[in-house]
Amino acid sequence: MECIGDMYLAAAILSYGAELVEVDKADRKRQKFFFSQEVDHVYVLDNGVPVRVESPKIKEIEIMYFSKRLLFLPNYPDCLRSIKSSIHST
Repeated sequence: MECIGDMYLAAAILSYGAELVEVDKADRKRQKFFFSQEVDHVYVLDNGVPVRVESPKIKEIEIMYFSKRLLFLPNYPDCLRSIKSSIHST
């Protein structure tokens, strides 16, 4: 199981098809999101050209996200709402 501490990154990973297993709400200001599986693929920008990356690890996706190379899918806003809902649910 992989742990992510950034809500927006968690939404991006969710949009690529990973399964959100648990949200650790022990620290109200810093939730942790746990995913059970890897994603099949993601899209990144490489010199301005979208490139498909097969079977990336969650940590690799994290690097792509923070280096501003990860492309967001059209379902990202829905996934972000889902992540926010999981934070605020009891």
